[in-house]
Amino acid sequence: MKLLGLIGGVSPESTVIYYRLLNEAARDRLGGEHSANIVLYTLDYGTMIRHYDAGDWPAFIAEVVKGAEHLAAAGAEVLVISSNTTHVAAEAAQEATGLPLIHVLDALTDAMNSAAAKKPLLLGTPVVMGGDHYLPALAQRYHGDVLVPTTQEQGEIGRIILDELVNGDVHEPSRKVLLAIIDRHGADGVILGCTELCMILSQKYVDLPVFDTTALHAMAASAYAFQGD
Repeated sequence: MKLLGLIGGVSPESTVIYYRLLNEAARDRLGGEHSANIVLYTLDYGTMIRHYDAGDWPAFIAEVVKGAEHLAAAGAEVLVISSNTTHVAAEAAQEATGLPLIHVLDALTDAMNSAAAKKPLLLGTPVVMGGDHYLPALAQRYHGDVLVPTTQEQGEIGRIILDELVNGDVHEPSRKVLLAIIDRHGADGVILGCTELCMILSQKYVDLPVFDTTALHAMAASAYAFQGD
């Protein structure tokens, strides 16, 4: 089993979910009382959200790279960034350490292709839905027509994520807002493109195929950890 280097903290709420999923996957594979080999570097969410709000991406990326370097020094064999937004620093972290990186968009693309999704709706932070990094990086891998919410809807989704979910708050009225947004777009799938969104949305609530990037990414990381074993 390879030692996974997990970059967390953006936010701590989704980091806990990754940790649980990775350990459940190891137990399922090995049985008994086994767990995953993980070394975790938790970024300070307060620092990261200040850089996010200011649009200071060089500073944001520098924090992620620092975390990746600490993980490499601790013996990690592969990097896993437990945040969609934070994948803005994926290439920089990989270049700084020379370690392989399990990219969330690779796992997402594989799942959407397997489901033959042609026009999924992307939900995430405003930077994911409307920025100049995530969508172009996804377009390099996936050739369907990714739909995005309107500017007003992006604001509502961002509020739910950044004011509620990252603080561990899950509210039924907010779930209804998200479901109404999904219903308006005529998509054939829904991308949970923020690792906290699985706290409030799942296949249980949505008739369309749901692509939960948290679960997909953790599954891909676990598969890599056991590759060759």
